[in-house]
Amino acid sequence: MITLDVDTREIERRLGEIAVRQVPFAAALALNDTAKDGKDAVELEMKVSFDRPKPFTLNAFRVQRASKNRLQAMLLRKTMVAGRHYLEVQEAGGTRPQTGMERRLASKVKAGGVRSVYPARGARRDKYGNWSRGQRNQVLAAIEGQGGKGAGKFFVPRPGSGLAPGVYQRMARRKIKKVVHLSDRPATYGKTFRFYQRAERRMRMTLQENFEKRFEQALRTAR
Repeated sequence: MITLDVDTREIERRLGEIAVRQVPFAAALALNDTAKDGKDAVELEMKVSFDRPKPFTLNAFRVQRASKNRLQAMLLRKTMVAGRHYLEVQEAGGTRPQTGMERRLASKVKAGGVRSVYPARGARRDKYGNWSRGQRNQVLAAIEGQGGKGAGKFFVPRPGSGLAPGVYQRMARRKIKKVVHLSDRPATYGKTFRFYQRAERRMRMTLQENFEKRFEQALRTAR
């Protein structure tokens, strides 16, 4: 979260009556413009830091707008669905919490100690390079319905089978391909997403310019 506020008392002291009345209005608009600049900077950083970020990720932040009676604007991360929290980990580095899908698979498979799941080479992917939702749902349905017996189109091999931990798909001619890796280690990330650094730099650069522009507009339209 980044908070922007402004103290207009010194500005008002130096201005005439008409101009003074316009200061809070201009300041509120300038704060909102500046917070939007920060949001745009964050989206740019996502496009640089992440490989084909999804709209869900690009739209992860919102602006809480200022008003002339409340000269404070905020750039906030939107509330995430439980289990989909990840941007703070990308900012600071560290271990990502398990997703809902990972918890569901961990409760069903007998590979033991499943902490993280990620697509293998044989997985079907969407246009963003992520594991496709359709195949993911098929895997979950098959694994949760098989009761650990390994029946169906997708299966998890038993320990000692000689296959690496994962989810496999049965193919024609008795072939199989691995679609999901199962790991007993939590997903860990380095510091790749410079949210605060990028946003704060951009907002420091634009606040003064935004206020001057909005104040001039307010004076031109003052009654």
